[in-house]
Amino acid sequence: MAGHSVRGKYYPLYEYLLQQEENHIVLTFDEIEEILHAKLPRSAYKYQAWWGNTKSGTYVQAAAWIEAGFRVDAIQYGRCIEFVKVSKEILTKKKNKIIREALISKTIPTEDPKESESLCKIAEKLDAAQQFFEENRYRHFAEESLLSQFEVFCECRRLFRKVEKDVNYLATQLMQEFLLKKHHLKLGYSQVKQQDEFTFMLEELAPTGEKIAAVLKTTPPASSSDFTPSQRSMFFQDCHLLSRTNATTQFYFVTDELVFNIIENKYKQYLGYIQLILLPKVIDDKYSLHA
Repeated sequence: MAGHSVRGKYYPLYEYLLQQEENHIVLTFDEIEEILHAKLPRSAYKYQAWWGNTKSGTYVQAAAWIEAGFRVDAIQYGRCIEFVKVSKEILTKKKNKIIREALISKTIPTEDPKESESLCKIAEKLDAAQQFFEENRYRHFAEESLLSQFEVFCECRRLFRKVEKDVNYLATQLMQEFLLKKHHLKLGYSQVKQQDEFTFMLEELAPTGEKIAAVLKTTPPASSSDFTPSQRSMFFQDCHLLSRTNATTQFYFVTDELVFNIIENKYKQYLGYIQLILLPKVIDDKYSLHA
């Protein structure tokens, strides 16, 4: 195996697993300690997280089996550990990643290298999250220690860092895709102006000379039945902002179905000529008003 990051105490275990031809290896705790020529820490006897399949600054020992092409499949504390070879699974994931990146380039029009890079980074983040949940799908967190639960939440926070930013970015991409299909309006991410953390706006001329204005809202509602006073005020402000553009066609994009339903049931009369659009379900032409 070319290149690895296994160092120090756990290298002998990596080397041992790397030499195994079987797909399923069972080692007792004593056998592992004999391979390491050292005692395992107390955490290895108490916490399932110690035998996790995700490398981190805290649990660097996981590199010993991950980089040898194995994952921990079952644990019998104080007795044995079952390792399963996953090299084929890893190769499949790499293949799927290449296919997905090709699909991204086909489904979302972008010629900007920075935009392509952003989409690839988001795909990589989803890959990492998928792998994390796959590796931990058999765990019963209610039965685990406080330390173990803390480690899991820290890992989730690391995996989903800046998730709101990712949601905003993907929402603007979906809005651009909709406008390209409906009005042949080809936009760059830089043409979409951010008003606040969850509000984006654009004003552009379509090839036909028609003026298009749109507001994109990515915030979820505080409740399922109605807006809070501040959310209601922001909605009226957004409608006023769109009306002032005097655009021929005006869109109000939302990304949460509850927001869409609240506006449709309680505030539709304030839209006027503004078209309310729910992303991404508008792709099915089922979630738009006045469209």
